[in-house]
Amino acid sequence: MTEAERNRATVTRLLDILSGRSPIESGTDLMAPDVVANVDAWRFQGINVWANWMQYLRTRGRVEALTLFVDRITVENDDTVTVRGCWSAMRGERRVFSKLCSARYRLEHGRIVEIWSTRRNYAFICGAHVEHRTGFAAELLRTWWWKMRAPQLDLTGRVQVRPAGFLAPMTAQFAGD
Repeated sequence: MTEAERNRATVTRLLDILSGRSPIESGTDLMAPDVVANVDAWRFQGINVWANWMQYLRTRGRVEALTLFVDRITVENDDTVTVRGCWSAMRGERRVFSKLCSARYRLEHGRIVEIWSTRRNYAFICGAHVEHRTGFAAELLRTWWWKMRAPQLDLTGRVQVRPAGFLAPMTAQFAGD
């Protein structure tokens, strides 16, 4: 299996976590402990930050039976992997679909070390307000409040990872949109 095929397989396994078909804890096999997640101009670091964001999204409650439909997985020339698709879920008695979503993943030694995503990817789950900077900031405050009340995942096995959930606004934008 080539490196490109291994990277694609790793990202495919991650999609099972995002869709809820695999437990969040299985991310330890796929991600570096200090993985960096870029969401538009926001930058977050650490597998625990990622894992607890995933757990928060699963408890958000705006939709039920959340499913990720993948339209395309592409290994780019720079060996990053881009995924395009949309979310689907039940809202009451009706099946609803999100706008098109995309994310890009950079891997090293078979593990995801960096993610580029957009606020739009989370609007379907959290609400349209997250598509705007102030709305996303408000959702982060809601996450902080949730963290005070809910048990948090620790996927590092107590390995010290730089203790910064939010690093700094980025200057570069994700070029996938």
